[in-house]
Amino acid sequence: MKNTIHTIIEEQIPKGYIFDAHSIIQYLIQNQSDIYLSSYKKGWTTDYYHSIISKEIAHFEDTILERVGQSWSINIHKKFSPNVCWSKL
Repeated sequence: MKNTIHTIIEEQIPKGYIFDAHSIIQYLIQNQSDIYLSSYKKGWTTDYYHSIISKEIAHFEDTILERVGQSWSINIHKKFSPNVCWSKL
């Protein structure tokens, strides 16, 4: 999963643009569904799994990403929730 997230950030997000984990999760579901599904562990809730993905994104802080605040964005359940914003360096 970590390599896939790195590739998404490097290849799909232009430098200087701001995004949040909901963007990455949506991309995974739409374009990397096999990886998204295979990384899920039995017994995890969706919220917990998505927090794991968010933590994977955070591993790139200070290398290819900079934390730039928070967003209030729509998740996969079409509900708004808070999310850390990142800017690609």
